Amino acid sequence: MSIRIPALSLLACLTLAGCGHGAGTGSTVIASGGIVVSGNDVALHGLNGAEASIDASGSLFIGDRAVAVDAAQRNQLQQYYEAAQAVREHGIATGEAGVSSAAVAIKNAALRILDVGNQADRQDAIAAQHVREAANMICLDLRQIKAAQDQLGATLPAFKPYAGIIDDSGADCAASS
Repeated sequence: MSIRIPALSLLACLTLAGCGHGAGTGSTVIASGGIVVSGNDVALHGLNGAEASIDASGSLFIGDRAVAVDAAQRNQLQQYYEAAQAVREHGIATGEAGVSSAAVAIKNAALRILDVGNQADRQDAIAAQHVREAANMICLDLRQIKAAQDQLGATLPAFKPYAGIIDDSGADCAASS
């Protein structure tokens, strides 16, 4: 049996575990806790313990204080919010694809014993591709957060403590899958 399928399944299951728990029930933790998505809330944990949140309308709150933003900044904040929410959804989808891939791999182990390996190999490849596709969506979401973060860091002084939450280390994650 190919070692890739179980490894991809494990990765996807860990992704689901990380997205489903961590900062409270039903929370998605991104960038080691720099961003926490819980329901409709997107919380930011920046430098020196700075706490902020972004809502769906593109409003930024630092502590309990609303920060004045212009239309372009509000648009960037909305993009940030939507991409963070998408990481949550795509993380769940990746985990589900991983669980499905593991089930296919287990079923196909029996087919290999019965010497029907070619069919099993094709099914494993398809299941693994579904995991990769779901994981690639997370990469795209993180790139969108990074783009919004960089723009906000350059144009909104109050956002500077949060401008380094997503770094460049995952910028090419989709290319490596």
